[in-house]
Amino acid sequence: MAELPTRLGRRERNKAEKRDRIVGAATTLFTERGYDNTTTQQVSEKADVAEGTLFRFAATKSELLLMVVNAKLRPVVEEAPDTDPTLPVDEAVLRAFDPLVQILDLQPNNAAPFLREIYFGADGDHRRETIDLVQELEHKVAAIIAPHHEAFPDGLTLQEASEWVFFALISAVLDQVIDNPTTTDRNDALRKRVRVLLRGLNVL
Repeated sequence: MAELPTRLGRRERNKAEKRDRIVGAATTLFTERGYDNTTTQQVSEKADVAEGTLFRFAATKSELLLMVVNAKLRPVVEEAPDTDPTLPVDEAVLRAFDPLVQILDLQPNNAAPFLREIYFGADGDHRRETIDLVQELEHKVAAIIAPHHEAFPDGLTLQEASEWVFFALISAVLDQVIDNPTTTDRNDALRKRVRVLLRGLNVL
């Protein structure tokens, strides 16, 4: 019985190593070929695991994409600093959105499939994790605009307003990541969109 923890530890280490190989292989292939042009067989071959093993980590190709993105998005969201209360509201909203922009910047050709899977994909472990991470960002937006709640038009609740701003900005992020490869152009365009949205809420 004393050896059981050691065996379990070794098993968990092997599992973690396979997961890392799968994430690394999928990241490389999705970046080089794009999500649509990559197959799970290609990923399993590059990761040197059986395709059945890959499906134990990600049941579908879309779940594989979300697993890859989560591996990058999770530490960025977790390490993001709290919102600086001295920042203007529009700048604070942009800062809250920055983790998602950073991730989409890394693989702009896969931005559309990633966002499609968030909102329209089938339920799965990795999709639920992605939604949890995205909701953390949405909650930051809600906290930023909360002090202006009384000024919202048409009786909008804080949740409704933060969801509206967040969804509108996701569409804007997608447009800008794909159409504006330079950081300066993209940030200027996003800043203009944020100001329009916040004016619609009577925040600016």
